[in-house]
Amino acid sequence: MTSFLDEEINKISEKSHINLNNKQLDELCTHGRLLETWGMKMNLTGIENPLEIAQRHFLEGILAGEKLRECHAEGPLVDLGSGNGFPGVPMAVVCRQARPLVLVESLEKKAAFLRALIRELNWAEARVEVRHVTRGADLDDLPCRVFTSRGVAISHLLQEGLPFLDSGGWCVLFGARGDLQKDLGKNPGCLVLQDEVQLPSRESAILLLQKT
Repeated sequence: MTSFLDEEINKISEKSHINLNNKQLDELCTHGRLLETWGMKMNLTGIENPLEIAQRHFLEGILAGEKLRECHAEGPLVDLGSGNGFPGVPMAVVCRQARPLVLVESLEKKAAFLRALIRELNWAEARVEVRHVTRGADLDDLPCRVFTSRGVAISHLLQEGLPFLDSGGWCVLFGARGDLQKDLGKNPGCLVLQDEVQLPSRESAILLLQKT
């Protein structure tokens, strides 16, 4: 049965001119349906309107995944503070080479949702890590080629130069370039801004950086 959220996810994909195959659309809709089901039991997102959920949560990950695909990014993807699976899951749906996916979450109840989600998606190589991250060394055992985080304060990690991210790897952030430059200025040259994609009807943007 198709829900309103499924319809909105389809619409934003088409409107963004991103060609997704049936499997990818099905995976995104599976994520949406599980979010609705679990949202009845626990507060996964403060947004309830299907259109807003699609635009605020899914669109960011879809656009970021497309940019990674265009850059031929590949290898392990770590999403810090994944919460309800954003932006990491949509990114991994669109950029299938950015695998395996590792979702890092500090709250056990949200980690339970993430485990249920990767089981539903049948992503055998994906996994959930429950941990508090306060410094780069806390992720040393999770070396990656792609790193992302949204809604989590990671200034300290940027100032350290993301030591767990391989040289040549990609970092995808969401926010304003000015805020980013403050953090990067304390470790110049380590992370280079390669692209910036303005989000529709938002003041923030997708910031694509590469580690030197």
